[in-house]
Order: sequence, then C-alpha cells, then structure tokens
Amino acid sequence: MLKSFFNKLIKDSNFKTKTLLLTSLVFNGSYSIFLFIASILAFSKWFFAMAIYYALLFLARIVLFIQINKNVSLRVKILTVRTCGYFLLTINFAISTVMFILIYSNNFAKQHEITVITIATYTFYLLTVAIIGCVKYFRQNNHLYSCIKVISLTSASVSLATLTNTMLLTFGEQNELLRSVILPILCVFITILIVVGAIILIRKANLDLRVLNNEKERK
Repeated sequence: MLKSFFNKLIKDSNFKTKTLLLTSLVFNGSYSIFLFIASILAFSKWFFAMAIYYALLFLARIVLFIQINKNVSLRVKILTVRTCGYFLLTINFAISTVMFILIYSNNFAKQHEITVITIATYTFYLLTVAIIGCVKYFRQNNHLYSCIKVISLTSASVSLATLTNTMLLTFGEQNELLRSVILPILCVFITILIVVGAIILIRKANLDLRVLNNEKERK
C-alpha cells in the first residue's frame, strides 16, 4: 500500500500537489494554534504575528483544497484566482508586521551552524519548487494550481527572510551593520514580490473573465 502511494506521489503531479497541499494545510493549522498559545504564555508579539500569518495561510489553503476536490466551473475557478490575489494583498499586512518585528527585534537565539545549513537547504528547495510550480501551472493556465503555487512561493519567501535573519545572527553576529542593511532590503523585496504576485493574479483573473463573458455573449 505504501509502495503504491509513493509511486503515485512520484508519477502523478496532480496527486502530489493535493498531498502536499493537505500536508501544508494541517501544518499551518496546527502551527498557528501552537504559536497563538505560545504568544499568550510568552507575551510575544512575534509569536502572535506569526500565528495570524499561519492562520491566514491555513484559510487560503483549505479553500483551495476544497475546490480542487470538487467539480467547479471555470468561472468559479477564475473568481478563486481573483480572490486569491486580494487575499495576498490582505496577508501582506500580516507579513509586513512580521518583517517589522524581524528587523527591529533582537530577541532571536543563535543557532548551531549545522542547523542553519539544514534549514537553508530546505528553504531554498521549497523556494525553487514553488518558482518552478508557478511557471509550470501559469503556462498551463491551471487556475487553482497556480494559486496554490503562488501561496507556496509567498510562504517560502517569508521563510527566506527568517532564514536570512538566523544566518546573520549565527555567522555575522559581530557585524550588526550587515544585518541592518541586508535584512531590510530583503524584507522590502519580499513584500513587493507579494504585491506584484497579487496584482498578476487579479489581472489574469479579470482578463480571463472578460474572455469568458465575450465567449458567452457570442453564443
């Protein structure tokens, strides 16, 4: 049974996307609850901001997971893309808060070098997979899967910011100037990237709706 599952996971890209989405959904929900409890116990703004961020990711992914497992119309899929774009603009406020705390807070622990390298490898893997997935499904004009990959790219980008902060604390702890320059630039770049991604989704959805309406009128 496990062998057939892994074979399907490797060979069937749609099944793989659904499985990874479900895994991310469970992780986001559980981690959001954990961070919310931790924010209350530790009186931490960072934990609270991260709890909101993961809760928003959870809501977005649960909507997408429900839709990809239902036979919804093309119009509904296109509307979902547009909603996803507006959602990214909303979640950007939570991400901006996380970035602000990341830049101006010094309450982060130094990690072991091997731990940082492991996290870096995994983060860059997620980022690479998300970028490839975005390009692939946008070319295929696959609306729901495009949204899934854009959200994954957003999540990986935020992880890249926290990873950069950890790396600077671990490997460049004596150079505060380096942290005060690189981290803000990266955070601004990520927030701009999310806004651009949201605009692309909204614009694409509006164009597709216009084409769909024109085809309907011709009929």
